[in-house]
Amino acid sequence: MYSWLRFASVWLLVSSAMSARAAEYEVHVQPGVMVAMRDGVKLAADVYRPARDGAPVEGKFAVVLYRTPYNKAGLKNAASYFARHGYVAVAQDVRGRFASEGAFYPFVNEGQDGYDSIEWAAAQPWSNGQVGTAGGSYLAWDQYHAAMYRPPHLASMYAEVGGANFIDEYGYPGGIPNLGWPLWILNAAINSQEAAQNGVARQALVEVAKNLRAWYALEPQKRGEVFAPFPAYRKVYQDFYDHPQPDSYWKQRGFYTRGYYREMKDVPTLFVSGWYDYFLEGVLDNFMALSRAQKTEKRLAVGPWPHGVGAAECGEASFGPDGASDMLALAVDWFDHCLKGAKLEKLGEEKVRIFRMGGGDGARNAAGRINHGGRWRTAPAWPPPDARPARYYLGPEGALASQPPSGGKQSSGFTFDPENPVPTIGGRYLGCARDQVCSPKTMGCTDSLPLNRRPDVLSYETQPLAEALEVTGKVRARLWISSDAVDTDFTAKLVDVYPEGFALILTDGQLRARYRNGREKPRLMKPGTVYELTIDLGSMSNLFARGHRIRLDVSSSNYPRGEPNPNTGQPAGRWTARKKATNTLYHDPAHASFLELPIR
Repeated sequence: MYSWLRFASVWLLVSSAMSARAAEYEVHVQPGVMVAMRDGVKLAADVYRPARDGAPVEGKFAVVLYRTPYNKAGLKNAASYFARHGYVAVAQDVRGRFASEGAFYPFVNEGQDGYDSIEWAAAQPWSNGQVGTAGGSYLAWDQYHAAMYRPPHLASMYAEVGGANFIDEYGYPGGIPNLGWPLWILNAAINSQEAAQNGVARQALVEVAKNLRAWYALEPQKRGEVFAPFPAYRKVYQDFYDHPQPDSYWKQRGFYTRGYYREMKDVPTLFVSGWYDYFLEGVLDNFMALSRAQKTEKRLAVGPWPHGVGAAECGEASFGPDGASDMLALAVDWFDHCLKGAKLEKLGEEKVRIFRMGGGDGARNAAGRINHGGRWRTAPAWPPPDARPARYYLGPEGALASQPPSGGKQSSGFTFDPENPVPTIGGRYLGCARDQVCSPKTMGCTDSLPLNRRPDVLSYETQPLAEALEVTGKVRARLWISSDAVDTDFTAKLVDVYPEGFALILTDGQLRARYRNGREKPRLMKPGTVYELTIDLGSMSNLFARGHRIRLDVSSSNYPRGEPNPNTGQPAGRWTARKKATNTLYHDPAHASFLELPIR
């Protein structure tokens, strides 16, 4: 099974080239060190020390701490890399996972445990008292959480793909349940301490993971029955569906970085993400807010990557050799700067380094990927101050133009069948297994052309561009809609269409109609009434080349990124029946739906 769990460990090990600073040491590993937390629970850690001739080097070193729910053994390459470059690296299993004691509940225990682990590392005889934290995704969220308790010896953070608001970015983006989270819980249960002690129950979970389509098709309550032998994971699953809105559950520390900026310790931080990462908006929010609120150095790097950062290729697109980055070398460069006073070699002088996609020749490489190209750019801040919003109006016959519609067909409609949802192809999603639900095309930079041939997908497209057009910043779609259902969903995807027809998805968004007035103000619709929706498609940077077309695809599902709306108005986790919905999109002078692009 190709799981989110496995991928989250793999991307930490990206190391395609040697650091500009040569490795100085061998590595000595002390496995299974048990570290006591304030409540007496002991967490397991492997300590990687600089060595020569097989023995640890005497002296004190700066420390880099990784804390993971995915098994500390998976951090061997990353921790060894740091040790070879003159750091003591500590890889620790979080509470209740693998070799660590205690009960696991994702995210919410990591603050005090992180504090205690940082202070333990600082007090060891091989430590010089400076501790940096590192890692991505869960491992970045737990860094933020520890920083909220202001550990005295936390000196710097290197945070990849860790966001600001878990419910909006991953749990319920646009108010729609992300089936990737139940899958994460499933994989976590498969790899849990409880499963290791109950082989029969573990095998039952493995069989579910082999046929996700059948599991996803169940009603949420029935789907949760698979966790019956694993009460801790059943609780996480049930809590997910019991809290479809941003209430106190999602606003507790761990899930909600945004609410605790004022409490976070002010330390130099490098934020890293990719345009296809579902935590991108949170990474940008964290960088902007902490840059304003704190005094120490904050840096941002955004590449052409999905949730796994660093590669030059993604899905069906290649971004050329400049698109690749050695993330471990970048992390060492950052910590050498923050903890050893060295000059930065990889980031440059300005605070923001982003990869503007596009500009390639469109040729296919040996692997069949299209050369979309791109180049790195730097800026003093995000968002770009020189970007200006431009509207492209949806019109009759699938037109997308700079002028509002003046006549012609006033609306377009389709039937949304939750039993036959539009499949996820490309975009900000990761949550696959080896079955018919997902494919390698599910993630990131992928040709979306087949989808607009479906009758439940509406496509709006410009004429071929007379000149190249750069779009950098946040993209939105303002749509006028109606439905014969009391609740339904709308999705929007921005696509770069090549002259020969290849259609590369750039970014996407979605909204459950009951949240049209805000996530905390759900309100069902009156069938047939026209409403205005604003769909946030997120941030991006792309050069639409001359002769290319800009396309917006609108539909009502994106599965399995989002659980299809039952269209009945029943709560997300409590629906018992589903029905079709007839949905309408308006593009007349009184209801001028448009796409808003930040143009540079």
